[in-house]
Amino acid sequence: MQQFDPNIPGLIEGNVTTVVVLDPANTFPPFEVGNHVLNRDDAFQIKVEWKITGLLRPLWLSALGGNWNVQVFAESIGGGPEILLAADNSVAADPATSDYAVTLNVPPSTLDEGDPGSQTSGIYKLVVSVFLNSNLGQPGFDMTGFNEGPIIQVENPN
Repeated sequence: MQQFDPNIPGLIEGNVTTVVVLDPANTFPPFEVGNHVLNRDDAFQIKVEWKITGLLRPLWLSALGGNWNVQVFAESIGGGPEILLAADNSVAADPATSDYAVTLNVPPSTLDEGDPGSQTSGIYKLVVSVFLNSNLGQPGFDMTGFNEGPIIQVENPN
């Protein structure tokens, strides 16, 4: 499920268009292949893309300025942790563009693998947020978008 605020059709709209988990073992330049089963001991990346459209987009982004705060959370299905996997605030809110992208790095051993003998499932749903803060006062002019999914499984290949 994907949501964005504000969402005023034709004037200012947003969409988190891509959330892909990239396993370094499965990259084939120039293509990046998504993966949903990851080795706990390996780092991986999450590619996030979003788009802002509408007649007010240039004005809105000019007024806000600053950088997007992009975060990826992992929510365990069954037993396991619910944590912030990665964050990035390096993407500028450029009023001259409508397309944004960032690749976030997740270090090895961040998520627990599934263990049939315990309550830890090793299965996680990823939730992405993109947020642009506003200091313009009332009403709130912040921009935020969310995307639910994909679901991944963490395992030990041994």
